[in-house]
Amino acid sequence: MSVFAVSLAKILQRVLMKGDKSDPYSYAIVFHFAIGLFNLVLMFITGKQVSINSGNLPFLLITSSLWALCTVFHFKALQLVDAAEVTILSNIKVIVTIGASIVFLHEVFNIQKMFGAIIILAATILATNLRKDIKLNVGVLYSLTMGLFAGLALIADSVNVKHIDVASYNTLVNFISGAVILCYYPKALKQWKHFAHTSFLKKMLPVVILSTVQGIAYLMALTTPGVTGQVGAIRNSSVIVTVILGIVILNER
Repeated sequence: MSVFAVSLAKILQRVLMKGDKSDPYSYAIVFHFAIGLFNLVLMFITGKQVSINSGNLPFLLITSSLWALCTVFHFKALQLVDAAEVTILSNIKVIVTIGASIVFLHEVFNIQKMFGAIIILAATILATNLRKDIKLNVGVLYSLTMGLFAGLALIADSVNVKHIDVASYNTLVNFISGAVILCYYPKALKQWKHFAHTSFLKKMLPVVILSTVQGIAYLMALTTPGVTGQVGAIRNSSVIVTVILGIVILNER
């Protein structure tokens, strides 16, 4: 569910946000805040309350910072290298997640799971259609750093959802991630009029809804013991699904 929801969200972003002139950092900040707010509204409608133990707060801040750093390094990498290179290099997050889940969470990653992960990684590389060789530069280092942070963030998510309600966690992580990126890029406040415009909000709403669905589904998957590495690998298949949906829905080639 998470993979299909995030893939549809990417397709919608490609269609609805085409021609949008907001810079990526500002968009990421608004995106995180919008998801947090939407989660909060859903919790209010369903009668749930945001609850967190003070002892979990440091881990929550660490995880949110990791996801925020992923966003920052992702955009930095895209400024210097092709999107295809960034996608391929960021695959390191799958290796980091699998390795960290074995070492820190003592999960078992058998031959069958490893074979599945290799197939997904290979398919991701094929789907990105890289048109030139990858050469070592700062953009490559940014991509690898982003992948490292993403892998560690997934491990942190897996630990946190065992102790914090999924809905509360998704709400708080998105609010904090947006705040961290805003601290890094305060210039985003200059574009508030653009983001507050009705036409932009209408476009963003379906993307936010799908992103909320994918976030909740992903976190619910992590509540199952012993599947963190597997979830990390399967999550990466969204690249492949997005390419297929682009062909089917947008007639891309």
